Amino acid sequence: MDLQAVLLCPKTQASSQYYKKKLQVHNFTLFNLASKEGYCYVWDESEGDLCSEVFAHLQYRHFEGVIQGHPELKEIIVWSDGCGYQNRNACVANAYSELARKYGVLITQKYLVAGHTQMECDSMHSTIERKIVADIFTPRDYVIILQTARIRPSPYHMKVLKHDEFLKLNASHFLSIRPGKKAGDPTVHDLRALQFSSEGKVHFKLSFSEASVWEELPQRVQVPNGPMAWIRLFPCALPIQERKFQDLQSMKPINACRVSSLFDNLPHK
Repeated sequence: MDLQAVLLCPKTQASSQYYKKKLQVHNFTLFNLASKEGYCYVWDESEGDLCSEVFAHLQYRHFEGVIQGHPELKEIIVWSDGCGYQNRNACVANAYSELARKYGVLITQKYLVAGHTQMECDSMHSTIERKIVADIFTPRDYVIILQTARIRPSPYHMKVLKHDEFLKLNASHFLSIRPGKKAGDPTVHDLRALQFSSEGKVHFKLSFSEASVWEELPQRVQVPNGPMAWIRLFPCALPIQERKFQDLQSMKPINACRVSSLFDNLPHK
């Protein structure tokens, strides 16, 4: 899984728009190595930001759907890069711990070594980018491209997200995933894998070598008596910068026939 590079909207060949601030569209992708299916979760910056809670909920939501669709699953292995706010943080780890405990599965999250981060999601991004040949006027134009970017073996599964769909956990099992406590001990950046059991225990590895063994995370883990609740992350749509709003307004004469009132309704400050 990985976040695609920011998609800008509008995206045209008009030179007058080159230095204008544009709306950012985000595409979080996941690829199932077993089924060869690709998944895209899409939102623009007025619907959600890029905080760790966003990615924690997206990953929880996705893998909960996988488990519910395949109740025979006993173990899930997740590969990702080591990006701190996306994958290697306590928010995401708490989401996986809660998911493992709720459904009685073993979840292993592995982090690719920096400089060796080529994975299947990169091919998804490349496929999508090759399809962006015409001008883009609205986020909906990106949605159409994502839906048609791949035909075989099947199109990408796509979900457009609104601000009221992003949730966060109302509590946590632990506050840190650091595999050490004192100065000189390993830090979060040294983690190579985390493992979450149905009993609420968390183990880690610092190496992919065969000699490496799972060690229990030296952090206090508090397992609640029942499942934790998911609550709304954003109470309302997120305002964009005033300058960006004005730039989007200034581009309307060129894009007027395609944009309609979309940019007029964006919250701004």
